Amino acid sequence: MQQSDASGPRSPELYSFPAGLNYTWEEDRKFILRGWSLVFSILATLMVLSVVDGRMAYVQGSYTGYMGIWTDCRKHKCASLGQVTVLIHMSMGLMILALTLCLILLSSMGLSFRPVFRRLTKIDLVFSFLSFSIGFLIVLSLTLFVVNCETLQPRPRVSYLVTTYLCWGSGALMLWAGALSYLNHAGMWSKRTVSLGWQVSHRRWTLQQNSLRSMFKQQSDTDRTTPWTFPAHPHPRGTPGQASPSNCFSGH
Repeated sequence: MQQSDASGPRSPELYSFPAGLNYTWEEDRKFILRGWSLVFSILATLMVLSVVDGRMAYVQGSYTGYMGIWTDCRKHKCASLGQVTVLIHMSMGLMILALTLCLILLSSMGLSFRPVFRRLTKIDLVFSFLSFSIGFLIVLSLTLFVVNCETLQPRPRVSYLVTTYLCWGSGALMLWAGALSYLNHAGMWSKRTVSLGWQVSHRRWTLQQNSLRSMFKQQSDTDRTTPWTFPAHPHPRGTPGQASPSNCFSGH
């Protein structure tokens, strides 16, 4: 009886790299980077919502009071400019458009994690375009607001409040989220980069193979401990009526 060799060829299912793991790693990488982009977009949206307070700058001089895109003069002392300038109207319109696009971006990015949207290959490019558009709209709106404050005549002393700097930061964050979405679409992170996505995919593959690996190990241990078996009645050298091999070559 031939004993099974424990060091023989092993099952290819255990030690061969699965063909579908590359796709799984790519999918995990896209989801992780898209998740980070979503986090930056949420932070940027929360920061730009501070503009609703209305107090973005405090003016001292001929126009003493607070200035902003939406200033509630019933709660705060507003700078008496006489009328709302064209630059403030343009800044307000751009900010409203940016906030609307923020809601569209956040809702679409949240839905993109559902399985029904996984086949959309250009979705990260769309997110990148929306994020860049929102970032430029915020920056342009704030630029018009600053130009309006700096061109008042007679020129007052302008002190910009925390709300203005939060809006500048939200524009920078939204631009970074757009760059991250574009890099995710372009696939700048290759397989040679050791990332969290690769570790998650490899761990998932390892867990899937644990049951099969245990089965083959148990079978190998069983074959290794199985004793050799021999015939119960070995053939004798010579029996009555049958010549032994030594007598066949004798002269008698």
